[in-house]
Amino acid sequence: MNSRILLWFAVGALALAGLFVWLKPPPSAPAPPVTAPAAAKPAEPVTQTIELAVQDGRLVSGPELIQAMQGQPIRLRITSNKADELHLHGYDLSLKLKPGVPAELNFTANLSGRFEYELHHAHAALGVLEVQPRTL
Repeated sequence: MNSRILLWFAVGALALAGLFVWLKPPPSAPAPPVTAPAAAKPAEPVTQTIELAVQDGRLVSGPELIQAMQGQPIRLRITSNKADELHLHGYDLSLKLKPGVPAELNFTANLSGRFEYELHHAHAALGVLEVQPRTL
């Protein structure tokens, strides 16, 4: 009698195991990896072009105050009726000027603050570059 019980127990266990395998849900597809949203590439800053005209060591056309944001590309175009040298303090940039010939000084306003620009040989202040700090 004990062997019959063991036989029925074994058959029942095998039947349950078979049902478990047969009714088991199919494996699901692996979840796609979680990725951070693509960071938007910041727009390239627009180059600010400033036209300056100097006559006899004095600014006759163009702004005395140039305002920019930190990181902004700047292009200074200057024409003078006399030979001299434009000097931008703080950035320690200079540009040789020939009479009547437009000259360009291109740079990026990486430093924030107020910086005087002048005619070096005439010792004449022309104006100020004011660079606002970049906010994060």
